[in-house]
Amino acid sequence: MTTLQRFIIIVLTLSALLTGCSTQFSYRFADTYLEWQLGKYVDISGQLETDVDAAIDELHMWHARSELPRYRDLLDQLLYDLDHGSIDAQQLFDYTDEMYGLWQDIRLRVTPYAQEFLPRLSTQQRTQLITNLRERLDEEREEAQKMTAEERFERSFDRALERADDWLGRVHQEQRRMIRRWLQERDDSEALWLEYQEMWLARFAEVLAEPEAANFAEKIDALFTHPEQFRSVELQAQNQANRELAVAVLIVILQNLSPQQEQHLKNKLREYRATLTDLINVYAIPTE
Repeated sequence: MTTLQRFIIIVLTLSALLTGCSTQFSYRFADTYLEWQLGKYVDISGQLETDVDAAIDELHMWHARSELPRYRDLLDQLLYDLDHGSIDAQQLFDYTDEMYGLWQDIRLRVTPYAQEFLPRLSTQQRTQLITNLRERLDEEREEAQKMTAEERFERSFDRALERADDWLGRVHQEQRRMIRRWLQERDDSEALWLEYQEMWLARFAEVLAEPEAANFAEKIDALFTHPEQFRSVELQAQNQANRELAVAVLIVILQNLSPQQEQHLKNKLREYRATLTDLINVYAIPTE
């Protein structure tokens, strides 16, 4: 995953789903943050820097005007289903498919910029970019190796409880047991994910080494829009199994919420919706 792709997805998509004035402030300055993060991976200057900055501004505006309303529509549908008690496993799968579709749209939008700007990097800049991406991947691997399987599990459990408390207000003892059992039963895919990222980066380095190739744009398109091709059969199987397990657990939790938890969840979603509406209004096309 290249810098533009990584940070557009993380910063713009996830920030849009958070709430609070500070998050609105962060989203409004996401373009500046992206430019700063890009500088951590490759040094650019002159006309290239000007053009990249303008592209990030364009992506930011596109996301605000085109994508944020789609997130709000998704929240509206989720709130409707919660109010009518009609959420089942298939609907949860549909929600995750819609979120994946939104992510894929961002990848499609970023790809033409990558096709345009990557060939303009010098040999030194291309080397710097690959080196920094590899260093980041090595850091992820080293971090994973520092912890035992038990330590990784407890970290995942603590994080899951923290998220559940945030969404539900207070997690009951039986819900805690369900979350622990879910984490115990799911496949640990961390090693396979690192392997997948290594394969993607190795291929990206090969393609980037020949920016003048006639099919360079085609290869970049494949890397950006279909990175899943580098996932092993085992990883894909684990992803599907983990997804099905997570949906099964979530359905049981949703069906057994206390009245207080259900109200807390709805209030949280409404807060998200209000934040999205505020941001949508900020970036709305002015009317005369």
